[in-house]
Amino acid sequence: MHADGLSVPDAHDLANSLTHGQGFSALGIPPIAPVPAMVSFDVEWSGQIDRAIVVNEAQNFRGDFIRTGSTIKWSSVQNGFFFESEEPNPARNLGATIGRERNGVFFNEDSDDNEDLDD
Repeated sequence: MHADGLSVPDAHDLANSLTHGQGFSALGIPPIAPVPAMVSFDVEWSGQIDRAIVVNEAQNFRGDFIRTGSTIKWSSVQNGFFFESEEPNPARNLGATIGRERNGVFFNEDSDDNEDLDD
């Protein structure tokens, strides 16, 4: 997957992202308004290490998941700041999972996306 120069808001931290810049005073996180930024990235997945099909009828959830290798190269730029990740190194991969899931009202719905992830 590749993106180059994708415009995104930089919310500084998760609390400000979830509160639209209002911070989280109970945790001492001050409000910080998001600023415009641009990101670029390359993500590569490789090989199947393991596969799991999970079905939980009580929770209306099913999923087909593949544990795989992956790497990512990432950069971000905004006014006065630039960040670039180190070069991807597959040996440093702690884990990656891709998959397809269905839940809620879509749990029992038939559709054309039921084919295996191998396709």
